[in-house]
Amino acid sequence: MKVLVSDRISQAGIDTLEEKGVDVTYNTELSYQELLDQIGDYDGIILRSMTPLNEEVLEQATKLKVIARAGSGYDNIDVDAASKQGIIVLNTPGQNTISAAEQTMALMLAVARNVPQAHNALQDLVWDRNKYMGVELNNKTLGIIGLGRVGGNVAKRAKSFNMEVIANDPYIPAKRGRKLGVELVDLEEILERSDFISLHTPLTEETEHILSTEEFSKMKDGVRVINVARGKNVDHVALYKAIKAGKVVGAALDVHEEEPINEDYSLLDLEEVILAPHLGGTTVEAMDNVSIDAARQLLNVLLDEQLPRTPLNVPIIKPAEMNLIKPYIKLGEKLGGFYSGWIGGRIEQVEVIYQGDIAKQDVEPVTTSLLKGLLKPILDENINLVNASLVARERGIEIIETKSETSDKYSSLITVKIKNNGSTKTISGTVFDEQDIRIVNIDNYGIDLIPEGSLLITDHQDQPGIVGELGTLLGENGINIASMQLGRNRAGGDAVMVLNIDQEGEEKLQEKILEIDGMLDVSIFTL
Repeated sequence: MKVLVSDRISQAGIDTLEEKGVDVTYNTELSYQELLDQIGDYDGIILRSMTPLNEEVLEQATKLKVIARAGSGYDNIDVDAASKQGIIVLNTPGQNTISAAEQTMALMLAVARNVPQAHNALQDLVWDRNKYMGVELNNKTLGIIGLGRVGGNVAKRAKSFNMEVIANDPYIPAKRGRKLGVELVDLEEILERSDFISLHTPLTEETEHILSTEEFSKMKDGVRVINVARGKNVDHVALYKAIKAGKVVGAALDVHEEEPINEDYSLLDLEEVILAPHLGGTTVEAMDNVSIDAARQLLNVLLDEQLPRTPLNVPIIKPAEMNLIKPYIKLGEKLGGFYSGWIGGRIEQVEVIYQGDIAKQDVEPVTTSLLKGLLKPILDENINLVNASLVARERGIEIIETKSETSDKYSSLITVKIKNNGSTKTISGTVFDEQDIRIVNIDNYGIDLIPEGSLLITDHQDQPGIVGELGTLLGENGINIASMQLGRNRAGGDAVMVLNIDQEGEEKLQEKILEIDGMLDVSIFTL
C-alpha cells in the first residue's frame, strides 16, 4: 500500500503511517508534470494547500482511494471530480483552531502597533517613534465575519483585550453569540461599526470577495482588516485602492488570492500592509495535530474500510451515531449484493423501507452502502460509498427512501424493493445483538440466512425429491452444504431454497441443477 505525502507535514504523521506498514513517499518538491506522471502509483495522498488536485490530475489517479487534507481548507482539491471517481476526500478541521486564532491576534496587534514596519526601519538604523505610533485594542470594536471555531476563539481573546465584539454569521444561532458575549449583526453593520474587521469564513460563492469595492466604501475611515481565512475572501485590488484612498489604514493578510505570491502582487508595495506566508496553522502543535489526524483517518479508509471522521464527500456521522448504524451499513451492502447475485440485470427503481429503531437514525450511509452492494458486482466501475448514489442516479435509477418507527416482528428491519423489467423483488434484513446480520425474508418467504460466503438460491416447485436431488448433485461435485433455508407460499406451490455452500463449483453446475424436475431457476454467487 503506497501513500504520497506531497506537502510538508510533521514526522509524527509519517510515523503513524509507517507503523502500519504503509510505503510512504515524502516529496514536497514535485512539479505539476511529475505529479501527473506519478499520482497513478498511489492508494492515498496527504497534502496541505500547495498540491493542486484538479480534474486533470485526478484523471491520472487510477488507484487513489483517499485524499487526506492535513488542515481545514481544501480550495486546491476538486471534490466533485474526486467524488465521480469514488475517491474519499477528508480534512482535519479543528486541529489547528488555536493556532489560527493566535495568528489572528498576533496580526491584529501587529497591524495596530506597526510592529513589522518599525522593525524594518530599525534594520536600516532609522529611529522614528512618531511615524510608527499605533492604536490600542482597548475599547475598539472588532467585527468578526464568520463565528465558527476560529472566529469564536478570536472573539474570546479579543474580549480579554476589552474589545467590543460584533459578528456576522448567518449559520450561527443567537444562543452561540450570547454564550460568547458577542452581538450578532448583519454584514452592513459590521462594515459601518468596526474599527478592526477579521475574516474567518470558508471560501464559497457567497464569501468570495466578501470584502470588495462596495464593502470597503461602507467602512468607517481608519479601519484595519485582518484575514487568516481564505485569500479569495478579500479582493486584493479593491483593498489596494482602499488603502491608497486612506479608507483602510492597515491590513494584515496571512492568506492571499494566489499562493505563493509573486513580484506582481500589488500589496507588496504598501507599507501599511503586513503579509505572512499562510502561517495560520503552522505551529509545532498544530502541525502534529493535523498530520496525525490526517494519517489516522487515511488509515481507517485504506486498512479498515471505515468512513472517515470528517469526510468532505460522504455523509458526516457523529461517532456515537456511527456505532449504532455501523452494522446496518454492513447489512445494507449485503442486501444490495444479495440482489445482484440473485437477479442482476437492469434496475429501474430501488425503494428502501426502514422500520423500527433504525428509522430514528440518519440512514443516508445505509442507503448509500446498499447502492454500493447493488451496483458494484454489475458495473465495471469503482463503486464505493462516495459515488454510489451519484452513479445510480446517473444511470436513471429512481431511489425512494421511507421510514416507519414501528415494526411488527423486529426491533429494526430494512426492506428493499427493487423493480427490474416491470417485476419487483423484495429482500428484508435485520441485525441481532448489534453485530449478527441476517436476511429474514425473500419475496415474502420467511428465512433466516447469514449473508456470507458462497450462496446458492433456487426457485422451484414445492414437490418431493427436489431437496434430495440437489443435495446429491452437490455432493457429486464435491460441494459441501454449510446450511439450508427453505420457504414456500403453500404446499405444492412455489418455493425458494437458499444454501450456504463451501465453494461455488464449476459453471456447468448451474445447468445440471436446472435439469432437476420442478427446478425453475438457480443462482450461485459469493457475498
